[in-house]
Amino acid sequence: MRHIIIAVLLLSLAACSQKTALHTGHNDSAATTAAKPTKYTCPMHPNVISDKEGICPICQMDLVPVGSAEAESEHEKHTLSELTVTEQSRVLADVQTATVMSEPIRRTVTAIGTLDFAEQNRRSITARVSGRIERLFVNQSGMIIHKGQPLFDIYSPELLQAQNEYIIAFKNQQTTSLSGGAGSSIVTKIKERLMIWGLTEAQVQTLERGQEAALTTTIYAPYGGTVIEKKIVEGTYVNIGAPLFDVADLSMLWNMAELYETDVAAVKIGQQVVLHTQTYPNETFKGRVAFVYPVVNAESRTVKIRIETPNPHGKLRPAMYTETLFVFNQGTGLTVPDDAVLVTGKQNIIWVQVQGKTNEFAMRQVTTGAKFDGKTQILSGVSAGEKVVASGGFLLDSERQLRGGAGGGHQHGGETPQKNSDSMKGMKM
Repeated sequence: MRHIIIAVLLLSLAACSQKTALHTGHNDSAATTAAKPTKYTCPMHPNVISDKEGICPICQMDLVPVGSAEAESEHEKHTLSELTVTEQSRVLADVQTATVMSEPIRRTVTAIGTLDFAEQNRRSITARVSGRIERLFVNQSGMIIHKGQPLFDIYSPELLQAQNEYIIAFKNQQTTSLSGGAGSSIVTKIKERLMIWGLTEAQVQTLERGQEAALTTTIYAPYGGTVIEKKIVEGTYVNIGAPLFDVADLSMLWNMAELYETDVAAVKIGQQVVLHTQTYPNETFKGRVAFVYPVVNAESRTVKIRIETPNPHGKLRPAMYTETLFVFNQGTGLTVPDDAVLVTGKQNIIWVQVQGKTNEFAMRQVTTGAKFDGKTQILSGVSAGEKVVASGGFLLDSERQLRGGAGGGHQHGGETPQKNSDSMKGMKM
């Protein structure tokens, strides 16, 4: 009995020792794990290692802990999104590359517009005195008149009487002994009235030299331009203020273009634009943004932009349709050729040549921005200096899907992914 009790005690002591050792070992392992610093990596670029969380400097993806399930999963996708081709396959597929460039981004927006008269250059010539139009020198619309050019002869009893009064007052001033007195004041007032009624300085001087006024008086153009509308004919009796001619200076026109409200914020006063017309398809005209209207069209959701357009040669005419090109500078960014971006459903992808490997390519999902001059802005997914596939990208993507890379690079059917250096070996062109 004594021997049995001693044996039980020995077994109990051994079990306690083993439990203590296991517990101690577990604590040491936990301490070692806790002491070991966590490293972070990019799922798409495993060579990127960081001591803290952040984003990948190459593709801007969030860094994940090294060895995590997310890292392994993304790495697997990344592996499945790579293709290695033979030199012969690359030639047959016409795979050509272009370098990702960092350059100024210029977004071009086209707007439809209509030419119109410049309001400040459109005027009306009205009757300054009542009378009958005896003779018209400008007798049709469309004529170009110049300042000081004779417009018409008018018979006006009121104007005729004022001219005779001026002649008498002027003669009295010359013959009397008044010097700078009442006579001079009367002459000045009558002269001012004649000038208001449309007489020129030269016509007044003619009255001073003559003995009597003519029955009809010639009225001259107070300013020049193109006659848009003629509203009188010979023999018409007109009252003071009656409109006679509508005149417009067509050397400057307004181009009324309409932009969608989403583009208006980028328009700046003084910005230069380019115009095209169907009448002169091979010519370009320049304009300057002068005003952005403060009202949005409720139906079309557009805003009118007033553009001052020089017309020195008279080729442009009011009511012409125009195609107006606005170029918006949006700073500097990364660009690739348009053909380098493949649109697959909701994703935009680019095939990038693996650095240092001529015939190995990796698929990248990218975010695109503005398009201009056959180029596309890339907001994220590639870096400046990388080479992207500019021709043959669709063939690479087709081969990726054939080997099970569809749906973001996941392998179908539970097959083990593997990289086949001759994956495009059977491609025939």
